[in-house]
Formats: sequence, structure tokens, C-alpha cells
Amino acid sequence: MKRLISHLLIIALAFGAQSAMAASNYVQEIKALYESGRVREAYALANRHLLEAEGDPAFDYYYGLAAIDSGFVSQGVFALERVLLLRPDNDLVRLELARGYFLLEQYDRARREFNKVLAAGPPQEVQANIRSFLDIIRLRESDYKTTAGLYLELGTGYDTNVNSGPSGANFDSPLLGPGTLDNASVAMEDAYLNYAAGVNVSHPVRPGLALTGNLSYSHREHEEATEFDIGSFNAQGGVSWVRGDDRYQAGLQWQNYEVGHDRYRELLGLNGEWRRHLDDHTLVSAFVQLADMDFYTNRMRDSWQGMAGLGLQLAFGGALRPLVFGTLYGGKERARNDDSAARSLVDRDIYGASLGGQVMLHPAFSLDIGVQWQESRYRNDDGFFLLKREDEFKNVSLGATWLPYRHWSLRTKLGYTDNSANISINRYHRTELGVTLRYEY
Repeated sequence: MKRLISHLLIIALAFGAQSAMAASNYVQEIKALYESGRVREAYALANRHLLEAEGDPAFDYYYGLAAIDSGFVSQGVFALERVLLLRPDNDLVRLELARGYFLLEQYDRARREFNKVLAAGPPQEVQANIRSFLDIIRLRESDYKTTAGLYLELGTGYDTNVNSGPSGANFDSPLLGPGTLDNASVAMEDAYLNYAAGVNVSHPVRPGLALTGNLSYSHREHEEATEFDIGSFNAQGGVSWVRGDDRYQAGLQWQNYEVGHDRYRELLGLNGEWRRHLDDHTLVSAFVQLADMDFYTNRMRDSWQGMAGLGLQLAFGGALRPLVFGTLYGGKERARNDDSAARSLVDRDIYGASLGGQVMLHPAFSLDIGVQWQESRYRNDDGFFLLKREDEFKNVSLGATWLPYRHWSLRTKLGYTDNSANISINRYHRTELGVTLRYEY
């Protein structure tokens, strides 16, 4: 009898070992199929062994991945939930489960799991991918729930021409003869500190239609040239809607602009924008802006301005993920006061273009470059120099942005501006170097 029991135990152990080996073999086969990109074959094989292998973490993990990538997302999520229940410290499983929740549009669950993985400090590449998912979640949630955001900025830098003044004080006017500008009108260089804050909100009225609004304030304070400190308060409100592949936005803008802590200009504007993704890599856009401006220190400069433009953005694949964007625009500005002095000071036609690009050297580090050109042709002779003013504005900038943590960015920017003009007192150039720390939520 003892010998019979011994034989039965040996047979049972051998059968168990053989079954375990067989299970190990097909799990490895499922894994190999999945990792080679044959996800549907991996799912089909896993499905054949589901009843016998369900509950084994190794099997459930690859079954879950194959199910999600084959379109059977709910099945895959259930499998990964079983794995995470047994292995709660496995962030790789948690990350794939978060992706499954995202595909099921269970955004609260997806956000929770993504944030748990972020809190564990994964590699920068993983953090960048998670941030992309979280940004998409926030964007999609704005279609059916009220969303809000805020940002805070603190920066410092140095500007070689804080008042956009000419480098020389002497001029020669056909009407007045030789003259000299006062010190406050000549180029002044200084260090500065800037800070800014803003909030925005989006409230969906129905699918594809939302009300939007934002408030922001920025201030630039100079170390010595305090008479050129700048403050700007902006308020915007509008509506955005989607129709097919087209996204539209229209709104009102109000701005109070201060120079030297005194009110300098008030602006009331109306703007509209259209955007369309032609494919995954190409975005086209168009915009129109109308603005009414009041200048408190010089009422002759009161004016209205109209601008319109077209934009193009191209996104490329590859390791650097290069992005190229450009804009063409034009418009006009006209004096509100109907007298010759105001028209000679204000009336102008404007033409311009901008071109820029960005590359990602690392998921958390990017470089960018931008160039801008704008020409202003005034319609009437200047009252002192007796010729039609012509300005050609050119700017080039180089920037670097680092994302050390979620919500935080550190940006450094170097810019050079040259404004050529046929009237000497309107010519100027400037170089500016600044660094800004930004928190955005």
C-alpha cells in the first residue's frame, strides 16, 4: 500500500511539473508574439489558454497587453487589475493599466494611476509620455466638464535698450534744424525682474461648444530705469466650438497697459481664430483681430487697428521630434482723431512674417529658434521730418526649455532686435537675455 501511494505521488508531481513547464512554454510564446508586434496572434493564443492560466501573473500580464492592443480593452484591464492586486508595487503593470483606463475613457482612474507612477520617479522618457497622456485627459475632459488652470512666473534678465530708444541723441530735422534728444529718449540698458500670473477656465455648454475665459497680470521691474517699468492686466472671454475637423474660437479682450506705474494705454479688442489638422503632422490656421486703443499720455495716438493672418505648423517624427511653424500677416492702423497731426503720427500699413522651429534633445529638454520680420509704412508725412516714415522691424531669438518636474519649467531666452527706419530717432537695436521659472497647473 505504501508503495502504491509513493507511485501515485511521483506520478502527480511529474504531471504537475509537466503542466508548469507547458504553461511556462505558452506564456513565453505569448510574450514573444507580443514583443514582435504580432499582438493579435498573441491575444488568440492567450485566449485559448485563458481558463487554465487565468490568475497566473505572468500570463495575465501579457494577456492583458495583447487584449488592450487588439482592441479588447476591457478584457485587458481586468487581467492587469488581477496582476496589480497581487503585485501592487509593480509600476510597469500600473502604467499599462492606466493606459487601459485611458482608452476606456475612465479618466479619473487613469489620472490616479498615472500620478502614482509619476510619484515613483520613473525615467524621464516615461515621465514625458505620462505628461502627454495627462494633458490629453485634461483637454478631453474640457469637452464635458468645467476645467480650470493657472500659471505663475518669476524671471530675471538684462536688456540693453529698455525704452527702445536710438543709440545717438543728435538728429537733424528739415523743419527744426539740428536737435538733441533728452536722456530719457536715448537707449538705456538695465537689469530687470519680471513676474506674472494667470488663470483660465473652460465651461462646456454642450459637446463641441464651450465658454472660455482668462485673467492675467504681468509686471517687469527695472533696477534703475523705474520710469520704464511695465505692467499689463489682461482679461479675455469668448466661445470655442468644433465642427468636424475645424475648431473655431471668438472672443473679446480688454487690456490695461502701464508704463512707469502710470496708465499708458487701454485696449478693447475682438478676435477670431480657425484651426484645422490636415493630418497627424500638419496644422493650418487663420486669425483676425480688431482693436480700439486709447493712449492716456497722448490722445493724438488714439487709434483702431485691424490684423489678419495665416499660419502653418509641421510636426515631424524621429528622435528629435522637430516642429516648424510660420505665420504671414498684415493689417492697418488708423487714427481716431480726424486731424493731420494725428494721421501723420498713427496711420500706417503693416506687413509681417514669422518663422520658428523646435527640437527635443531629451523628453525634458528642448531648443527653439524664432525669427520675425515686420514692415510699417506710414501713409502721411511726419510733421517734423517731412517724409513718410518707414520702419523695418527684425527679431531673432534662441531659447532652451527644461522640464525638471511635472508642472515646472525653466526657460532661458536670448533675443536680438533691430528696427531700421528712414527717420533717425526711430532707429534702435537691443539685446535681451532672460531666464524664467514657470509653474503651470
